Amino acid sequence: MANDKSAPSWRNFAAWSAVGAVFYVLALWVAMLFLHQDIMDAVVRPTRVTAQLGLAMLFSIAVVGFTSRKRSLNLGTLRNFLIQNAVAILAFLLVIWGFSALARTEVGASEWIAAVTGATLVVIAILGGLATASVHTGLHLVDDEMTAEDLRERGRLMLCSFTWIACYGLLLIALGLAGAGILSPAAALAGALVLIAILTLLAIAAWRLSDELGRTLSHETGNMAFYLILVLGGGWAMLAHLGFVAAPAPLDWLTIFTVLLFVASFIVLGRRKLLTH
Repeated sequence: MANDKSAPSWRNFAAWSAVGAVFYVLALWVAMLFLHQDIMDAVVRPTRVTAQLGLAMLFSIAVVGFTSRKRSLNLGTLRNFLIQNAVAILAFLLVIWGFSALARTEVGASEWIAAVTGATLVVIAILGGLATASVHTGLHLVDDEMTAEDLRERGRLMLCSFTWIACYGLLLIALGLAGAGILSPAAALAGALVLIAILTLLAIAAWRLSDELGRTLSHETGNMAFYLILVLGGGWAMLAHLGFVAAPAPLDWLTIFTVLLFVASFIVLGRRKLLTH
């Protein structure tokens, strides 16, 4: 009986891992062409970067198989997988292209990390917004019917949330570019003020659209983020004050606040077992 029940999961794991292998090999090939790299030279004479890419691809294949072990493979789920991953890879290729151009200038670690964090938030917001919009159209990129129904019911709230994430990502990117000297301080300040105003309006709208559970999760996330910042950020500041590590720059604090806020949200959702829906 146990073997009969576990077999479909293992078949799904194997099938999705194979799909992931084919897709990511093709994606890596396209990326190397996009970056003007010699594919055969990379295979015959692998470098450290090639090895890291190979390990990352194997890890991605395993993740695809494991996370999709409860999802059957059919034309609909395969189409959704290809669309979502193609959009994600295209977005990250554009980000890599942008940062390759940025690398030609003198960019500090704080500015680089802030810009990467901001770009990641923008990509996540685009994917989330695409998934939310798809449940209101005939595209149906969300396979799980319960999740799709929840997105339909909370469509306005989710779009506000993903727009908030995108604006926050743009704020970090703008500040990172200003620190690198690409944007003038005046332009960065003007853009930051506009984005902060939009963030405030979106936060108010999201709060009004939230139900009791959403507001409770928001309170719990704020409390969890406070303690994470106190322990991790405060610990870093204490070690810097004692001379053991370098002191965090002002932009580092903004990046820390951002990352720990999203970490706190995942912890809160995980504690309530909402990440499985």
